[in-house]
Amino acid sequence: MAQLSGRRKSLFYSEQDDSLSTNLSTVALDDSDMVALKTAFDKQILSGHPMYIEEQEDIDSIRWADINDEAKRSLKRRPSYISSLEVYSYDQISRKRAEYVNGSFQSAKHNVKNDINEWFLYPKPLPKFWRFDRDKRFETPIGSNHEFNEVGGTFRPDSGFFGADEDPTLYTGEFFDIDHYKFEFNKHVKPLQSSEKFDYDKFVDSVPPISGYLRDFEATFNFLTSSHLEPIASKRIDYLVNKFELFQHLNGNSEIAENKKVSHRDFYNIRKVDQNHLLSGCVSQRQLNEFIWEKLNSEAERIVYKDSNGNEVTLRQLFCHGKNAKNNEEADIGLRAVDDTFLEWYQTTYLPNYHLTGCIPASMSNKEEMYFMIARTFLEFDNFIDGEYFALLIIKHVIHNLERSKYQIAQLSIDFQFTESWWSNFAKWIVRWRLVSYNIRWNLRISRCYSKVFSTGQVPNFQAFLDRLFQPLLNAEAENNIELQFVLSTLCCFDMVNHMEDDYTWTSFSNPIQEKPLHWVAKGDNPPISLYMYYLNRYIAELNKQRYERHQNTFALRNSCPQKGNRVSQFLPKANTTEHVEALISNLLLCQGGLLHAEPLWNSSPAMVYAFYLLQIPLVLSPLSSVSPYQSMVKRQLFDDHQTRTRDVTIQRQGTYTQNPFFQMHKAGLLVTLSTNSVLLNSSYTSEPIIEEFSVAASIYKLNSADLCEFLRNSIVSSGYEGFYKRHWIGVTTGRTSFFKDDIGGIDLWYDIDTETRYRHNVPDMRRTYRRDTFKSEWEFVRMGTVYTAESFPEF
Repeated sequence: MAQLSGRRKSLFYSEQDDSLSTNLSTVALDDSDMVALKTAFDKQILSGHPMYIEEQEDIDSIRWADINDEAKRSLKRRPSYISSLEVYSYDQISRKRAEYVNGSFQSAKHNVKNDINEWFLYPKPLPKFWRFDRDKRFETPIGSNHEFNEVGGTFRPDSGFFGADEDPTLYTGEFFDIDHYKFEFNKHVKPLQSSEKFDYDKFVDSVPPISGYLRDFEATFNFLTSSHLEPIASKRIDYLVNKFELFQHLNGNSEIAENKKVSHRDFYNIRKVDQNHLLSGCVSQRQLNEFIWEKLNSEAERIVYKDSNGNEVTLRQLFCHGKNAKNNEEADIGLRAVDDTFLEWYQTTYLPNYHLTGCIPASMSNKEEMYFMIARTFLEFDNFIDGEYFALLIIKHVIHNLERSKYQIAQLSIDFQFTESWWSNFAKWIVRWRLVSYNIRWNLRISRCYSKVFSTGQVPNFQAFLDRLFQPLLNAEAENNIELQFVLSTLCCFDMVNHMEDDYTWTSFSNPIQEKPLHWVAKGDNPPISLYMYYLNRYIAELNKQRYERHQNTFALRNSCPQKGNRVSQFLPKANTTEHVEALISNLLLCQGGLLHAEPLWNSSPAMVYAFYLLQIPLVLSPLSSVSPYQSMVKRQLFDDHQTRTRDVTIQRQGTYTQNPFFQMHKAGLLVTLSTNSVLLNSSYTSEPIIEEFSVAASIYKLNSADLCEFLRNSIVSSGYEGFYKRHWIGVTTGRTSFFKDDIGGIDLWYDIDTETRYRHNVPDMRRTYRRDTFKSEWEFVRMGTVYTAESFPEF
């Protein structure tokens, strides 16, 4: 390789790479002589700005040519759409978002767990080079004393799971001690600054009415649906996708070369966080069947269920409709105790109804009754056997597998169920079965099920719905419940889940703006999405405020994106918008945790997609879930927008993997991360579902190492894990430094701790520089219109 004399500086390369082979026939596209052009027009081309230059309507091109340079600079020559949108802008959306997020203490700065000097990690972090198969604690009885740094030696393989005559499944949570946690908790947690005892009823009365939020919602809606903004945002999104494709064509080989320089980090040994791993489907169909058969072979006569009449049912009777079979063969259970029909019933009937309310249906067929008992016994924690089977399933097939892999992390999402004392029962279950691990954290899913729990008589109004959720957390007694406090220390997010199956039809037509939650009876009508979101934000604000004052971790709010259907929003009926848009605007204004099930966002308006890009809101997508045969038809409607309609009733139209938009969103620069969602319903075939998710994506889209590592880094920096682990895994901190920084949600800034963090995550500096410069350029375009001079851009 030789440096060419007289050649100007290359456009995309440093001086070290600015060389060409004398044999030009062997030169790759990455090595081509891309000469840096110096004109302002060329620099505008690189930033995509000239495509939108429009002259002021009152100044024609001839007159413009006659105006001197000083006058041109004063006129700014902004396009005509700018003046019509000055009333509201993306900047103002960002400011309003900051008001709601900071006001509810959701930001990283408000979360003490991101301050490694103030937050106490429990249990204590594992040693740096810890490996599961070298931990000496697993070689001696659990009751023995252990030093935390006892690593090394030979690992004795486990031979099963907890049972009468079986060796236990080994995992670090076995050594969890609630009494020791209580001792550390009392040392670190501070009392509330206010000496006045918290009055829950007084707080409820002080919650601001929703009218103020309505004004911000309307202003945001009017801006994002502006006819002037739509074509501009559409072109910007197309430009971002095309610009990334050009970047990869020009820099693909260079990125691969940079990846290879980090020899000890690749996809397999970089942490990857599954941010939405549903507890209701955390094991595969095969794992569930194997566990059931192991229990049938070892304790078939054990009583595991009691019906509403007090009749006791043994494990074997569970699968043979109550008959007194003498053995498993006589019971005729078959090869699979849990078959495809069960999974379909579980997805469409049990989870949306009985699972959330905890109620027993009045009448069921024999098969439905069997399915109901199976679900209650093996997939619930509040049951006759105190959730033993469900806990053992999680330990054996989730926690154990995650810890053996070391680099796979999961935030388990559990549904809030409207049963008595749910919070305390859940906390007791976690502590009793020691569902504790360095590799798991928790999210709480809240469904829009007010109409269901109202119809069963569990709540008389919407205020009682909110009380069930938050009163056990805000009352003074909660601080003394050490089991609850431990669970809350591992809780990351409150998730508002929106489904097309949620009750929609109203009978009373109450006004959501004028009715307070206490007065929202509405004959059981389901409140609008925005009503749920606003009051969740307000109650989380008070909860976070108290925990912030006590130096405890705070929580973020997330919601899911409903499909782009035709259900009209009941929050703004005059605005002629849909629940899809309502949920997205609520996320823009109220949530810092991100957007779940974000696939439908890509088919939303370009202005909405552009807003999520500019604010860098984390997006959690599950491509394999979109093609699951057990997902409802409504789920697949998100892929039907551009398909040819057919009247052939014999063909069931399904979405395909390549129709999932996650890769296009990744190209455009949105903050995308992948999740497994429900393993039980995804037809998962391995014990590593998150690896399966990425491997399928890499195979179909031919993702290179830089793409995969970028996905993994996104999953960490936007996760709910503590700042200590983020610093250790990818080298970031909330303290200001002079190095790279990541803007998360337009509010949180995570700074690199040094210049060599790529040795932790292996995302090429070239890729991160491209993302940073493109993001900065888009904000300049938004804030400055289309006026750019040569001085506006740094030299390449």
